[in-house]
Amino acid sequence: MQTRKLITLAMILGLSTQLHAADTFDMGKVKVVGKDAQTDKIDPARHQITFEMGERSAPMPELVPDIGPLEFRPMTEKQLLDNFHRENKDELSVAAGVGTRGSNEIIVNGRGSKEGYIGDVTIRRESRDGFRSSVDTSKTALEANVSSTGEGSYSMTAGGEYSMEEYAQRGLNSVPSPDAGIENNVSRINVTGNSTLEDGSFFKGNVDIDSVSRDIRNSVVSFSEEQTTFSVSAGASYLKKLTDKFKGRAALDLKKDKFTVTSGSDRDFTKTVLDLGGVYEASAKATANFGLKRMSLMSKDEVAPYVSLDYRFGKPWQLLLAYDEDLGNDSLEKIFMPSRYVAASDIRASHLKTTTGTLNYRTNKGDTLGVDLFSQTEGDAIEYLDFHNPGKRLLESQLNFVNEAKRSGVSVRGSFKIEDNFRISLKGTAQTTENNATGQRLSYEPKRLLDVGFNYTEGKFMVDFTRRAEFDRQAHTPTATFSADDYSRSDLAVRYKLSNRFSTYLKIKDLYDEASKIRYDVPEEGRVTLAGLEAHF
Repeated sequence: MQTRKLITLAMILGLSTQLHAADTFDMGKVKVVGKDAQTDKIDPARHQITFEMGERSAPMPELVPDIGPLEFRPMTEKQLLDNFHRENKDELSVAAGVGTRGSNEIIVNGRGSKEGYIGDVTIRRESRDGFRSSVDTSKTALEANVSSTGEGSYSMTAGGEYSMEEYAQRGLNSVPSPDAGIENNVSRINVTGNSTLEDGSFFKGNVDIDSVSRDIRNSVVSFSEEQTTFSVSAGASYLKKLTDKFKGRAALDLKKDKFTVTSGSDRDFTKTVLDLGGVYEASAKATANFGLKRMSLMSKDEVAPYVSLDYRFGKPWQLLLAYDEDLGNDSLEKIFMPSRYVAASDIRASHLKTTTGTLNYRTNKGDTLGVDLFSQTEGDAIEYLDFHNPGKRLLESQLNFVNEAKRSGVSVRGSFKIEDNFRISLKGTAQTTENNATGQRLSYEPKRLLDVGFNYTEGKFMVDFTRRAEFDRQAHTPTATFSADDYSRSDLAVRYKLSNRFSTYLKIKDLYDEASKIRYDVPEEGRVTLAGLEAHF
């Protein structure tokens, strides 16, 4: 039955364009991920369309792309080596591997292009034995998208995902819960497009539909709870040149979210954002973007200004200054369905005010270096308090609303190519996070973060390595505060081409067997090694 669903969705989506990992990772706010550290969420492939008006002349288009509003993501949610089996050419490839702890995988990738259309599809199945649990870890998913460009005047991408995932809801070292588990079923469809109209104005629009159902259970105490979220969002923006140096902009974004749980009442909201502003090219080097936003979410209504300045004072240099406001806590999926069990409770919108300053530098050979300064306040920010619920015999996360959360710090990032075969990327952040009312650090938000990766490719040999670390963390429960251990993890993948068609590969997750605890006192499975064979047709 599951196989039929995968095949049906593949036919509907047309087996489409090149898959890109949705790597929107930014160092900053870190929420703990309660699921097994070795399990990676499969996200739909979404092309980020950043085209401007047809006649726009960027002073230095080769520079680092403009940076939008900061979105703080947990470091431990970053995708790991997700494109390891991808080749940027029309082909069909199959990879299969087996490894320690009963692990196995099979991955099918297909890519094709014809008459302006590019199609891409990935089918993936992964599984391994449960760690300290009778619930095994498994994941089956189909991701597909198709894109089309019409002679430079328009571009459109449609994509989707259907996935099934199961994993243990692990307990504390002192109070294990070996029979507790979570099963997710995810369906997503998204369409994004843009067009330069005959009068030179620029239009962009998107529609997203996301449906997630979750079953949380523990057979020991006959506990079972079903949760579902359904989200529909749509947005459109219009940019038109009014004078030689000024473009007017209007944008409208709508979102409707609904959360249903068997053990309580429904939660839902509608978010609207109306944006009226403009882009002013003050000189060949300086561009200002400014306007007003009318925002509504739950019981909050705000009218807020935003402004940014892009100043390119020398060929390799770019300075970005920005101030923005938004209403957060605007995704019921993210609030109630992170990779752990969150008890249903009342919610409220947060109010974010973010100031950023960024200095970018790019060399002639493509190396980049950037420094980001950020400062953010968030009213009614969500903080998760974890504790063991004896009635359900599993870990439960409760929502705690911080009256005013503050985050500020500096990030240094870079990407460097050494000769022709070796590329290294890195990002480090030092930050201060605190509850302004109590002075306590925000739960699981570390003072220092480090993310390093490198790729080496020469002839038949390829190596991918990533390492991420979070230092100096605290964990809050409803009754106490604990010092959470530092968290670090390294992952390695090696591939060797036997011929133009066949390759062997080796993947080692948690290479140094050091990723022991993401959450306070919750054990993780440690190193997993998997070897396999890959064929390209």
